[in-house]
Amino acid sequence: MSKSIGFIGGGAMATGIIKGILSANTLTAEEIYVKELLPERQVYLKETYGLQLADSLKELAEKAKVLVLAVRPQDAEKAARELSEVITPDHVLVSICAGIQIEKLSGWIGEKVTYARIMPNTMTEIKRGYSALTFSENASEEAKQSVQRITDSIGSTLVIPEKQFDAFTALSCAGPEWLLLFAAALMDAGVECGISRADTRKIVTQNLIGTGLRLEGTDSHPFQITDEMNTPGGIGIAGYHTFVSAGLNGIVMDAVQAAFKRTTELGK
Repeated sequence: MSKSIGFIGGGAMATGIIKGILSANTLTAEEIYVKELLPERQVYLKETYGLQLADSLKELAEKAKVLVLAVRPQDAEKAARELSEVITPDHVLVSICAGIQIEKLSGWIGEKVTYARIMPNTMTEIKRGYSALTFSENASEEAKQSVQRITDSIGSTLVIPEKQFDAFTALSCAGPEWLLLFAAALMDAGVECGISRADTRKIVTQNLIGTGLRLEGTDSHPFQITDEMNTPGGIGIAGYHTFVSAGLNGIVMDAVQAAFKRTTELGK
């Protein structure tokens, strides 16, 4: 199978994946093709990354056997039906469209094509992304390896049943945004207590990195770790009381459920 990859759409998510692929030296810019409608975006992709621009989906399909559908979910059907006119059973179509199931893609394009779904999060461009991955039943080992080299170049990969994709999307794709919101609140609190904005940023950032590494290095539940940290009558438990009183767990779970609901709506 050809190493080249073709992207249908050159927006933010596609660009994040492309940056990861180039950074990991998985492919060169000469092996990455993009079909992008917006002229200003075409200029950006060419001048910034040196990518190959395709004038049509037909040209894209001729240049690459692995095609990545990287358009907005509401634009997926139109793009897929146009693609159905040029795609062949030799192609692997990888979708990163939230909420769009393989069954729906197959209905738009046909059953003979091999399908894969990737759901990366926004940390892909720094190679710390976490991507869900699933395949259609007809996927060969060669096809699976060709697709997984994409996800492995942008971070870690979790192969899961497609029925879990919407939940993964809600938790993993929106998760970094919510952590940043909490980080911003901590920074504001530090400034309010008299620490400079610059120093507060350093403190919070290091705490996030250290906590993530601590959690990564153990099988312990987070509550077990916080219980070890809290001392009787200490500052940690005093702050913890405020979070519990405000219903922090419920707020977070409601946010995930709202994102989960929205993800399922996008696929309808």
